[in-house]
Amino acid sequence: MRAVGTVQLSSQERILQVAREEFAEHGFRGARLAGIASRAGLSHPTLLYHFKSKEDLYAAVIAAAVADWAHDTEAAASAGLSGFAQVEAILDAGFGFLATHRDFVRIVRREALDGGGRLEEMLSEHARPFVDRAVVFLEREIEAGRLCEHDPLELIQVYYGAVFTYFSDAGFRERLLGEDPLSEEALARHRRALTELLRPGLEADSATPIGTASGRFRHGRSPRHG
Repeated sequence: MRAVGTVQLSSQERILQVAREEFAEHGFRGARLAGIASRAGLSHPTLLYHFKSKEDLYAAVIAAAVADWAHDTEAAASAGLSGFAQVEAILDAGFGFLATHRDFVRIVRREALDGGGRLEEMLSEHARPFVDRAVVFLEREIEAGRLCEHDPLELIQVYYGAVFTYFSDAGFRERLLGEDPLSEEALARHRRALTELLRPGLEADSATPIGTASGRFRHGRSPRHG
C-alpha cells in the first residue's frame, strides 16, 4: 500500500487520515492497526501510543468527522437567517459535509451492513444535541408562521435519508446513468432538486393560514382523519 504524505500533518493526524481510509475500504473488522501504522509511516508501537486499541482509533475517526459536521452546521445555523432560507442553509451544510467526507459515508454504509450497533451508539451520542436544536428551531419557525406545519423529526429523517443515499449509492448511479454523480455539476443539480422538492411543503405561503394544509402536522401529533 502507498504511504500517506506527511507534509503539515502530525503523527496523530496521519494515523486518523489513513485509518479513515482503511475503515472505509475494509470495515472495522478488516482494518489492521499494523497496516494503518505502516501506511502512515509510523511503527505499530507509535500508533498504540496515540490510540490504545482499534476501538479507540475507530471512535476517534468518527468523532473527527462529527466535529467537522458540527462546525459546518454551526456556521450555517449562525448565519442569522430565518424561515426556509435558514433551513436551506443548514441542508446545504449537511450536503456539503457528505460531499467532502465520502470515506465517512462508506464507513456508515459498511456499519449498516454489519449490523450498525457500534456506530449507531457513537453517532446517536454526538448527533442528538443537534437534532434537538433543529427540532426547536423548526417548531419556533412554524409558530412564527415562517414555515408551514410539518413534523420536524420526519423532515430531518427524510432529508438525511435522501442525501445519504445519493452519496452511498454513487457507484450504482454512475453505472445506471453513465455520468459521474460526484462531479460539481451533478452535485449542484441534485442539491437544487432536493431543495425545490422541499420548498413547496415548507415555505410559508402568506395566503394560506398555518395549519390548514391537508396532511401537515406538528411533531408528536398525527394527522386527523374523518
